[in-house]
Amino acid sequence: MNKRLLWASLILFITLIPFSDRTLAQVVIRGGLLIDGTGREPIPNSVVVIEGGTIKAIGPVGRVVTPTGATIIEANNKIVLPGLIDMHVHYRSWEDHLFISHGVTTVRDVGNSLAEILQERKRSQEEGVAKPRVYTCGPFLDGFPPIFVMQVSYPVTTPEEAKAATSKLIRAKVDCLKTQQNITLPLLEAITAVAKKGKLPVTAHLGDSRLGNIKASAAIALGIKGLEHISGIDFLTTPQSELEEIADMIVSHSVFVDATLVLDEILSKLLDPELKKDPLLKQVPPKEFAWWERVYGLNTWWTERHSNRWRTILRKKKEFIRMLIKKGGVITAGTDTPVPYMYPGVSLHRELELLVSAGLTPMQAIMAATKNAAELLGHADRLGTLEAGKTADLQILSHNPLENISNTKSVEVVLRDGRIVWKK
Repeated sequence: MNKRLLWASLILFITLIPFSDRTLAQVVIRGGLLIDGTGREPIPNSVVVIEGGTIKAIGPVGRVVTPTGATIIEANNKIVLPGLIDMHVHYRSWEDHLFISHGVTTVRDVGNSLAEILQERKRSQEEGVAKPRVYTCGPFLDGFPPIFVMQVSYPVTTPEEAKAATSKLIRAKVDCLKTQQNITLPLLEAITAVAKKGKLPVTAHLGDSRLGNIKASAAIALGIKGLEHISGIDFLTTPQSELEEIADMIVSHSVFVDATLVLDEILSKLLDPELKKDPLLKQVPPKEFAWWERVYGLNTWWTERHSNRWRTILRKKKEFIRMLIKKGGVITAGTDTPVPYMYPGVSLHRELELLVSAGLTPMQAIMAATKNAAELLGHADRLGTLEAGKTADLQILSHNPLENISNTKSVEVVLRDGRIVWKK
């Protein structure tokens, strides 16, 4: 039997095992080049032993014992990589298949209806689901009027209201808190104070600093842990010396930067007619596309002047990231799915490509979507890297992303909680 036929037979065999049985069964992935997400050197000819959804042992062949009776997946000439984490998503259930089929096993939702997203989070935790694991910040904490509709926003006008809204979200057991662009400095101060007591990270999408909104440096000083879109910086006018100071502050305060470069790229070419020819557009619900056209003015107010502005911002952000990485800054990978033409899963792979073009090594880009993301989530003890004792979220690739980051797209098999949830 040739290798291709053997591989297909093994995958088919595992797929036919009922989910309940597969939870208890031991599965061994053997022979692949293991990139564990920690930044350490890859392990050639590796063995990953999985039991009950958890990695029991991991290491090179010869040092890890293969349990008798375990189901073996031969991964010779393949790459074993952690499942990816998209750290900036507005989750919809229609996104599930695209996320999973592109190796994204966890997402962080950063703005949604509280009741709906808590229900979706619960569904994502059910045994055997072919969905990404969902973490959520719930609705935006914003000033008045809010940037987005009331359904997905908690607008507040005083520090007392901000504290009450923050406490309400903490009691609802959200995983993080997200502030939106119309929040003011006194409101953010109130939010971060309550969040600190509740031990929840605050991530911020800051408004346009040219219009008097909060600057990144001020938000960092108040204790935010995440900076979305590298916002709060006017990249068109801020002098290099000030950018250096902000980068130093990001590093000294251990703030995670979620760059979402893929969003800037999409906005820079929003008028490109080729976008409407993408076959993936067929997987976008009509009401989602209608929202794209309404909010982003695809057929009305958006002009080439807008696109040119975002091209410049993208270039400037890449320069900032290159500087930040040299100083020891930590990047997480996020996309802002599903803004226009931002396809779940696909866009995260593009984000990794853009991060590499901005100065990250392929290994650093992988860590942005694995180890670093899990650390910001507060779940580095169980997610993000392939190590003994951690959740068996992983994927098998046909090509090495350390040689070319675009090879993260070569997904053949995806496991979540030790179960196969997708195969090519």
